[in-house]
Amino acid sequence: MNQFAKYLNAAVLGALILIEGTSKASAAVIYSQTFTGGTGALATTTSTTGAGTWTGNGDINFNRNGLLEGGYGAVSLAFTPSSGLLYELTATISSQYWSTWIGVGFLETNTTYGFLGTQNTPTALRTQTGWEIWPQAVSASMSSNDVLIRLDTRASQWTAAIFQGGTQIGSTFTYLTNPTITRVGFVSDGSGGTVSAFQLTSIPEPSAYSLFIGGVMSLLLIRRWRK
Repeated sequence: MNQFAKYLNAAVLGALILIEGTSKASAAVIYSQTFTGGTGALATTTSTTGAGTWTGNGDINFNRNGLLEGGYGAVSLAFTPSSGLLYELTATISSQYWSTWIGVGFLETNTTYGFLGTQNTPTALRTQTGWEIWPQAVSASMSSNDVLIRLDTRASQWTAAIFQGGTQIGSTFTYLTNPTITRVGFVSDGSGGTVSAFQLTSIPEPSAYSLFIGGVMSLLLIRRWRK
């Protein structure tokens, strides 16, 4: 390998390391909830991170300690996604019943079925035995209480992918018409159970970092040509 090739490889490797580190560092926590606030109602309280106010709808009985004691409804935070970002919503949920569910996701409205709007919004419903995900309308046996919902708005047509314990459920869904999202949070159709974690993060478009790599390579090529 000649000296120029060594310089080029080293520059590209360095740029890739910089991109990875900068992308991780620039991931921003929009909302989080730690559920250590006691037995009072979650609705009307402020999120742990993000200064959002939880708003309840229906007769859902959701406490600040993460205990859901039944009821139909939703409790959520105001949120509207922007184009050009990758959003990751995570939660840890357990359910007491096999026939009713606790859901977490991006919602069109703050209602029990707020994920079934004009375009079904990315949501994971947890029963005692498994997950049911939307908009894919796919069911999976339960292997983990941890769920991750990934909403990607970086392309003109948004995509949604949902994972339990790091394993994807079904396949990635591509919207033909991007959904209307105004909330993020929990829904329940009368189930009981617990939630021990909730977090929404955003990761910016990495195109600027790609341009940086191209710039480094161009400078090296110019230097080589001048020699």
